Amino acid sequence: MKLTIYFDGSFWCGLVEAETDGHYQVIRHVFGAEPKDGDVFEFIFKRLPCLLEQSGTVVAAPKSEKKMNPKRMQRLINREKRQPAVSTKAQLAISELREQAKTASKAQRRQRKAAYAEERFQQRQTKKREKHKGH
Repeated sequence: MKLTIYFDGSFWCGLVEAETDGHYQVIRHVFGAEPKDGDVFEFIFKRLPCLLEQSGTVVAAPKSEKKMNPKRMQRLINREKRQPAVSTKAQLAISELREQAKTASKAQRRQRKAAYAEERFQQRQTKKREKHKGH
């Protein structure tokens, strides 16, 4: 699990990247003002477990494990330090999770609309029957 705290131009954000059993989870949390150590620890120990349970996962691409030259590894680490904090993989995962949430809410909205239409239809039918009785 990896927590990256960065300033996105107006707010301080935390990006949590977790990879377990081939599934990749990404959570973006907005701290607002620059977080103190206590704020970060509170987020990690109190809020993060709940967020990890709620968030969806994306299937991660398999990695190949092979030994790497220490100098090459150091160059890669330095190159990664120079790059911006938000990774492309994290951005893709967040957008994919957003799309999943959008399709789920769209399906729920469609079901609610159909249930409402059916209810209105039944009300009209009941009213029509009551009028027909002539009481």
